[in-house]
Amino acid sequence: MADERGGEPERHEVIVIGAGIAGLTAALYLARQGVDVLVVSKDLGGQLLQATIIENYPGIEAIKGVDLAMRVEKQAKTFGAKTRYGELITRIERLDDGTFLLESSRGKRYQAEAVILAFGKTPKKMGVPGEDQYDGRGVSYCTICDGPLYRGKNTVVVGVGDQGLEAVALLAGLCPKVYYVTPTRLFGDPDLIARIKAAPNVEILENHEPVEVLGDGRKVTGLVVRDKKTGETRKLEVEGVFVELGYEAKTEFVAHLVDRNEQGEIIVDKMGRTKTPGLFAAGDVTDIPFKQAVISAGDAAKAALAAFNYLQKRRGKQVEIRGDWKKTGKVKPKVSMRLGLKKRKEQ
Repeated sequence: MADERGGEPERHEVIVIGAGIAGLTAALYLARQGVDVLVVSKDLGGQLLQATIIENYPGIEAIKGVDLAMRVEKQAKTFGAKTRYGELITRIERLDDGTFLLESSRGKRYQAEAVILAFGKTPKKMGVPGEDQYDGRGVSYCTICDGPLYRGKNTVVVGVGDQGLEAVALLAGLCPKVYYVTPTRLFGDPDLIARIKAAPNVEILENHEPVEVLGDGRKVTGLVVRDKKTGETRKLEVEGVFVELGYEAKTEFVAHLVDRNEQGEIIVDKMGRTKTPGLFAAGDVTDIPFKQAVISAGDAAKAALAAFNYLQKRRGKQVEIRGDWKKTGKVKPKVSMRLGLKKRKEQ
């Protein structure tokens, strides 16, 4: 595992892989314990980027997914957490001394005493010719992120369920023509279905599948689709192809270190521990049910505190923490609880 600079690996006490709600929460809790923690991720937000509005995160009536990610990142950095974006960890090995050696997509090496896997799930691909070639040049897996870039252009959504319907609804307000290609019958939220059916610029192609992404070498020019019942093909002249087919766990690169279920999710115990000492996991990448932001955050907090206790044991310290209640003074509340209660009584 050669380092891109030919030097020693960059060392941290804990490395968190992924910067979604789970990864950032884990970093926050570790940083509050004074741990040297680094978050390595392709981007900030992970699957939160797909959330237009989150209405069920406790204490926040409504917030965009990206805004929630930015809030938690800022909070984690306040306590000393570090972040490194634009990189994917592609390989992890456990060394004889119990530490972990990690290699990124850029050839950079890292070493850590403990690792928390919190990289969530990856958008499912169509698996057709031209898809990879035009990824980022007309093919997108995040409609909320890239949709506004295609204002005034014809687009197609290849999707299923509410995820696909929401993408169509968003693009219908931006694009002159939107095709919705779904491999099954139309299903999902009745209100969303009614909304896109009523949109004059939306054409729904049920029981159709993508065949090939077309392009001119620089950008997308169309998508060939096939009617699954008749076998007839059709070319859709579009400049944007938005793929909203759900997510899958891409955990093959850690398969030698963890147990996985049939869906490829990492099996953890109630403390977020995997079968390998020092290797933890949290969030949607695990086998914990109910994929919700608040659950991912809670599980990440547990994994982080368990990782801290693991570090303590490695150092020969027998005292374990059971929670995080300390007040550091680094974050000042805008309104005190007492003042808030007083104002309520006066109203």
